[in-house]
Amino acid sequence: ATGPDGTQYSIPLKPLGPYQKHRYAPKLPPHMVTKRISKLRIMPGAAKNIRHSPWRLNLICQFAAGQTVTDVLREILFVEKVKAPLVEKLIQGTANSAFTKHGLLKSQLEVVECFATQGSHLKRVKRMGRGRHGKMARRFSHIRIVLREIDFPLKIMQCTSVNQRRQWVKRMEASMKEVAEYDEEREEIEALEKEVAEMKMKKEQDEK
Repeated sequence: ATGPDGTQYSIPLKPLGPYQKHRYAPKLPPHMVTKRISKLRIMPGAAKNIRHSPWRLNLICQFAAGQTVTDVLREILFVEKVKAPLVEKLIQGTANSAFTKHGLLKSQLEVVECFATQGSHLKRVKRMGRGRHGKMARRFSHIRIVLREIDFPLKIMQCTSVNQRRQWVKRMEASMKEVAEYDEEREEIEALEKEVAEMKMKKEQDEK
């Protein structure tokens, strides 16, 4: 079977057959899952020295981790946190880098890792009542994110319910449709560029 990016898979796109309406599909051997995952393309991203508490920032990161990039970019708009736009911008930029380097669209990517760690902090004086003072830290954070290519047949095989299976099949079909539209647009642009180059060459020859 052929995946959305043209990768040949040993598991067919709708691999369940008589198990299509069963809750659990046949379990794959762990070494097969590990081998398939190791062949997937990844794209890391990071943002450093963010003036925000790492514990608060991790609330947004935990929301994004484990979802597809398309779902995260759609749902993070409704997250009522100060740094939610920053995480959205980071995911968007990393997805753009994946497209530039590997040619992967957003519908083909998932957020595998997204977490915040504590950076350096600035020591400050905390003013208190009755002439007292204490210590206060202005905290900074770092964010690390890893996007990975989605292996749709593997996701379908690992689903634990019929509803999950249907959702992943819909995502796969939407991704295949988007990839087909992109390929068609790219071929059209390449044909136009080739035509322009031929016209330019012909014009230069006529001038000579």
